[in-house]
Amino acid sequence: MKRIRVSGRLVDGVAATINRRVSREAKIWHSLRHVNVQPFLGVVDVPDETYLVPPWMKHGDLHHFVTSRLEFLRLSQEKQDALGTRAILYRSFKEHDVIIGIASGPAYLHANNVIHGYSKAPNILLDDTLHPKICDFGLTNVMHTEYAFTSVALKGAGFCRWMSPELLKEDESVVKTTASDVYAFGMTIAEILSAQFPFPHLRSALSVVLAVTSGKRPPFEPLSREGQQFQDLWSLAASCWTPDPRPRPTADDIVYTLGGEYPKNQEVNQAVPCVAARVSYDLGEEQRRGSIADTTMPFMSIFRHFGPPRGLTRAVILALTPINP
Repeated sequence: MKRIRVSGRLVDGVAATINRRVSREAKIWHSLRHVNVQPFLGVVDVPDETYLVPPWMKHGDLHHFVTSRLEFLRLSQEKQDALGTRAILYRSFKEHDVIIGIASGPAYLHANNVIHGYSKAPNILLDDTLHPKICDFGLTNVMHTEYAFTSVALKGAGFCRWMSPELLKEDESVVKTTASDVYAFGMTIAEILSAQFPFPHLRSALSVVLAVTSGKRPPFEPLSREGQQFQDLWSLAASCWTPDPRPRPTADDIVYTLGGEYPKNQEVNQAVPCVAARVSYDLGEEQRRGSIADTTMPFMSIFRHFGPPRGLTRAVILALTPINP
């Protein structure tokens, strides 16, 4: 789950504004339909906190997967074989195919006037068949002026390793664009091929910012230097890193270069039976009557797939009732 915490001690009106923005972002995420975009199931509200609920992804995030796979590749053949199905999974991982999927997601988003803004391997999940799903749409920005707003999350230093140089300048008028998404995609390619964060030798955010703004980029350190494919993928990543955003390829260009299908051919129909999710709090009857929220989400058991939010077992009760049995 994606947790967004709103403190009750905020200045009057600020919490309400944040809640409206969260609601708007949730609606945007829910409207997206693409095989490489993480589906959105619904919202769970508890006092001072909101949970955005996606489906469970068995293999977790991409960064964790590639770093675990690196440890696997360092094992002897005998120890690898002893891992059974896990060994089969790691050996079936194809960097090129995963990168095509990751590129297709932003291409679809950009075609729908949505900028993800925080593309990196930890924000990409892998399903049962290792298809990548872009997630964390609680951090998106929408290009239409009528929907434009700053993310509810603070602009943390933790993302600076994937941020384009124009975003790192001291100019508040500079906003995230499709070109900055493409830059982050290039850094994600490096992350996949090297199984480590960009600029792993730099410990502080300030060091990363100084390196990027001075023109430095990650060195060529893929897990395997053999084969033209890795060279081509690294060259593609480098084309996304230009200091000037204008020469960077578009997400559509990247998909075409990689030999994938254009995103318009990959939309999926996610129509499924729905349920009404009633969120009830551990409050008095009068308070509870005004606090219960109704939403719709695909038919499933939240507890079975996700488990209750940690520490909130007394605060929230989810009762799922089919709308159309």
